[in-house]
Amino acid sequence: MKVIGYARTTIMDEDASEQINKLKQFGCHEFFHDTYSIEENEEQHTLESVLAHMHPGDMIVVTELYRIGKTTRQLTELTDLLKNKQIDLVSIQEDIDTSQSMGHIYFNLMEGLAVMERSLIKERTLVGLNNARKKGKIGGRPKIDLKTVKKIRHLYYDKKETIQFISTKCNVSVGTCYKYIKIPEDEWQKLLS
Repeated sequence: MKVIGYARTTIMDEDASEQINKLKQFGCHEFFHDTYSIEENEEQHTLESVLAHMHPGDMIVVTELYRIGKTTRQLTELTDLLKNKQIDLVSIQEDIDTSQSMGHIYFNLMEGLAVMERSLIKERTLVGLNNARKKGKIGGRPKIDLKTVKKIRHLYYDKKETIQFISTKCNVSVGTCYKYIKIPEDEWQKLLS
């Protein structure tokens, strides 16, 4: 079992020495430091890269929870990943240790929060869509008229213009240009009729 210390610094606290000292006192065997700015020739140790080299039974230790998750959603996804990989998490400041029986409660709580957050996001999305429909707004990309579609195809097939030029000239996205350029012949005939 490896006990790995993970320190992350931000623009607000560029010095990781205090975190490293706390991780040493805890008894970490290895240390990784993730920072918002990387010097040339300096190796980046993101949380994902550290976790990729960990095995079931290993432990990752942080000084505070916010060092491993910038949002509640990110934190709940991470704890789910750790649980699935059978990696324990210790946060010194919050006194969380998932290798202990009380730590398992933390995993269960985070699972509950993840379910709740997904439900809230879904509910908010549906309410927003419903309100938009009541105001007469329909989601999706705006429809383009047949005249513009003909112009796109004419510029591409007859004038041999570039997609970027056509996109700018017709005031549509590059993806829309490709959509109508590569449309099968039978669908093109349906559009014309």
